[in-house]
Amino acid sequence: MIRKLREELIKLSTEIITTREDQDLVVLYEKARSIYERLAVLKFIDEKLSDVEVDVSKNVVASRFEKVANAVLSGNIAVPESNPHEEDIMTPGMETIKDMVSEMPTETALEQVFAEFVATPEFIKNDQENVTPTDKKIKADQETKSKSLNDTLGKDMQVGLNDRLAFVKHLFNNSMEDYTRVLSQLNTIDSEERSIAFINNMVKPEYNNWQGKEEYETRLMALIERRFA
Repeated sequence: MIRKLREELIKLSTEIITTREDQDLVVLYEKARSIYERLAVLKFIDEKLSDVEVDVSKNVVASRFEKVANAVLSGNIAVPESNPHEEDIMTPGMETIKDMVSEMPTETALEQVFAEFVATPEFIKNDQENVTPTDKKIKADQETKSKSLNDTLGKDMQVGLNDRLAFVKHLFNNSMEDYTRVLSQLNTIDSEERSIAFINNMVKPEYNNWQGKEEYETRLMALIERRFA
C-alpha cells in the first residue's frame, strides 16, 4: 500500500512538473489536492502504524490501515473539505514539488514507474510542435529576413549622369564631395521613410533647405522612392 501511494505521488508530481503552461488551473488544483491527500495518508500510516511489529500478520496491518485510510479520506479528520492552505494547493510551486520527488525513497520499483511514465511524452512533443516554431522554420524565417535586408541594402540608388550633375550644381553647391557623401549615407539606410527623414532633417538644413530648388529636390526624392519600390 505504502509503495503504491508513493508511486502515485511520483506520477502526480511528474504530471504537474511536465504540464503545459496553459494547463487549466482546475486540473492543477485537483492534482495538487490528490498529492495532499496521499501525503496525509502516508503521514497517518507513519504515526498510527509505527508501533506495529514487522512480523505482524498481513491481515492485522491491512485491517489497521483500512481504518486509518477511511478516517483520512472519508472522515474529514486530516483532509478537511476546505483546506486551510487552499491557496498553496491551488498554485503549487514547481520547486516544492521537485523537492518532494527528490526526497522520496529511491526504490527500484518507483524508478521503473517514473521511467515508464516519462518515457511517453507524445502529448508534450505534439504541443511543442503546435506552439513552438520548428528549428527549420525559424532558420527559414531568419534567412528570408536576412535576404530581404541584404537586397535592400545592396540596392544602391541609380543616378544618371544628367541628374548627378544637376544635383551637384543645384543641391550641393557644386561640391561633388558633399554629393558623394550624402549618396553613400542614403545607400546605407534601409527604408524610404528613414531616407526622407535623413534628407529633411540632416541634409537640407545645410543647404538653405533647398529653397528655390524644389524641382531638383523632387527628382532626388523620386530616385529614393524608386530604390524601395
